[in-house]
Amino acid sequence: MTELLRRTFGKSVALTCLLIGFSPMRGEDPERWVPARWSGGPLELAQRSKDKAGAPEGAVREAIANWYRADTLDLLKGTPINCLLVTFAAAPDGETEVAQRRLVKEYVRLAHERRLAVLGMVHAGADLAGLAAAANEAGLDGLALDGDFPHSAAADVETAMRATNSAAVVIPLAQEAAAARLSAASLVSVAGVQPNAKDLADEGIRAGPSSEPWIESNIWLVRSFRFGGARRTVWIDHPAGPGSTGDYVRCVADAAAAGGRWIVALDDQLRARLYRNDAEGLAAWRAIANYLNFAEEHAGWRSFAPFGNLGIIFDTKSEYPEISQEYLNLVARRQVPYKVIARNELTSASLDGLRAALAVDLAPAAEQERKLLQAFAERGGLVIAGPSWGGAPADNQYEETPLGKGRVTVYKDEPPDPEEVARDMLELLDQDLMGMTAFNVPSVLTYAAADEGGARVLVQLLNYAADPFDQRITIRLNGTYRKARLFTPENPPVDLDVRNTPDGRTQASAPGLAVWGALLFDH
Repeated sequence: MTELLRRTFGKSVALTCLLIGFSPMRGEDPERWVPARWSGGPLELAQRSKDKAGAPEGAVREAIANWYRADTLDLLKGTPINCLLVTFAAAPDGETEVAQRRLVKEYVRLAHERRLAVLGMVHAGADLAGLAAAANEAGLDGLALDGDFPHSAAADVETAMRATNSAAVVIPLAQEAAAARLSAASLVSVAGVQPNAKDLADEGIRAGPSSEPWIESNIWLVRSFRFGGARRTVWIDHPAGPGSTGDYVRCVADAAAAGGRWIVALDDQLRARLYRNDAEGLAAWRAIANYLNFAEEHAGWRSFAPFGNLGIIFDTKSEYPEISQEYLNLVARRQVPYKVIARNELTSASLDGLRAALAVDLAPAAEQERKLLQAFAERGGLVIAGPSWGGAPADNQYEETPLGKGRVTVYKDEPPDPEEVARDMLELLDQDLMGMTAFNVPSVLTYAAADEGGARVLVQLLNYAADPFDQRITIRLNGTYRKARLFTPENPPVDLDVRNTPDGRTQASAPGLAVWGALLFDH
């Protein structure tokens, strides 16, 4: 065990971990869990044999079959991972399932000695009857339902859990964000995408001012669960590869930037290398651990509220949920900072401090909603609405009408095309109206948030290109800030030069970016 720790994290970290043990608490505080898919055992191999790719062979098969040995837990020392999702139930498979549960029970005992929480993964097709009793017998801290289950499955299993006097949680690993968003649970898991700059290398696109690759990101997805006063814990669930070390750390950063957590998922080749104590695999694991630690060391950033002058009114019960979500996704991709306002939380107070409101999700706006938005425009705001507002143009894509001190922009189509709306934001909102402007960020996405009172503004930068971004990234904020500091997982914090402009704005530049950086502006 000590040898594996030394090889993974170095002598000093290994010794410290052995002396103090694991710091995270198990069981009692799910919102602090840092999760990882930790699948293995005979049932996992049986499940794989049913896939088109067939059962794995060679080193991969050996690693999966023997993954629930005590020494695989040693990998977690030096990382904040404190919650393992282990293979527990699938389509009934007689002796294989019995052997799996016996193996899991012993592994749970070993994990609990290290103060780790363990959730049993239940795959679609599993027999839910008796599942609560089996989970209780294994000592699991909860169950994660992975796949398509009846709508009431999670509630039914949780009811059965309570009947056994178990406090174990039941977490659906949801495939559809729209349904998960309606859940009242304080911890939700939802399927995401693998973050990357799509086809950047394949198409020979070099990161530069004139090229803007198509970026896949989950930052908007995490934000869509954190509107209003909600501070729910959000797990983003997707595989990382097979991929490079950069792909793995980008998965960590992409979920963490807006306050979520990626469910760490190892591809088969990395798992096999870790099982063999391969130097290359251990180096990748150290990098993943470094990014996870960086996220947890700056957990206070999760309490920062979104910064920006645009409010996007989001209908969680929209008739077109995919389109409603695309407004959030594509506006973020255009580097426009925004706050999300749930439709049922639209009030005069929720619009305070904003300069513009994207209300195309109100189709049509209720009488009270319309009055609120009209008053907002009359005070000098910009309202962007769909044709149900009235006054839609016959030919042009949209038309603007003055209203009091402000204006209303009405789109022709219902619903307005998200790509067109996102592109038009850069014309409808000038730099002063947006509140923040990012320069030279073709393969980088930004997310800005402020602490209570706005004394500090944090602008997170995430590079989605395969290669480090070696050009300066400039951020210009509304307001006067005296200091700016750059935080990255790779290096100690660096103070940046700050320039205050005569028009009351602040500018600072980051000297390139490997994957993840955060600029903290302070009064």
